[in-house]
Amino acid sequence: MAKAYDHKTAAFIGFLIQNMPEVEDEIMNGWMDNPVGTKEFLSGLNPPETIPAKPTPLLSVVATTALGEIAGKKTRACFTGSRYPYGRDADFDHWLPAKQPNTAACVISTLAPAKDWTFVEGAAAILGIGAGTDIVLLGTALIENGHIMTLAQAEQMVEKTERNENTKMRVDGYGNFFFVETGDPKNPVSVGLVFRDDRDWHAYVLLLDYDFRWHAGRRLLIRNLKDTLKLGR
Repeated sequence: MAKAYDHKTAAFIGFLIQNMPEVEDEIMNGWMDNPVGTKEFLSGLNPPETIPAKPTPLLSVVATTALGEIAGKKTRACFTGSRYPYGRDADFDHWLPAKQPNTAACVISTLAPAKDWTFVEGAAAILGIGAGTDIVLLGTALIENGHIMTLAQAEQMVEKTERNENTKMRVDGYGNFFFVETGDPKNPVSVGLVFRDDRDWHAYVLLLDYDFRWHAGRRLLIRNLKDTLKLGR
């Protein structure tokens, strides 16, 4: 009389049959001639260990751009002229210091998010700390690690992009963000935004704790990024 199996057991036996490698007749006979030993061996089996999938970092570097020394300039003079005929945010003059400082030569990394994200999540990923960190601590850490940019540096990145240099900045209406120092100890860092609509560029500034979730297609520009391996989840 054939042995009856419940549905799960029958499915498991079918799985074993489908995945059984080729076995020589002599070996199969050895198993069948020793049913007690075979049963003991099978009863001690455990499923193979599952190798956890490597987590996908929130941000990845898609380009690096070298910038030379850039002279400081008045904040009111940034993002002006024919390149920005319509879209300059007046809050640059209200939220930021009156003058952008001189900056030394540096490297700007263009980062691409792997999923929708917020500014706080992006900052935390850059710093390798928890996303729930207070914005004062986040902003202070971004400044101390040299990850902020000046408006003049952002302008240079726009110019290099217009010269078809491989900055990987978006030029199709999607935003390119960067962290900028405010001088306000209660809100030390804000987030600049530049994007190109048709042929014209627009520039805006937003709060670091603005909790809108941005589409993964945006870019984040970071100065002096030394560790490209720990960019958060």
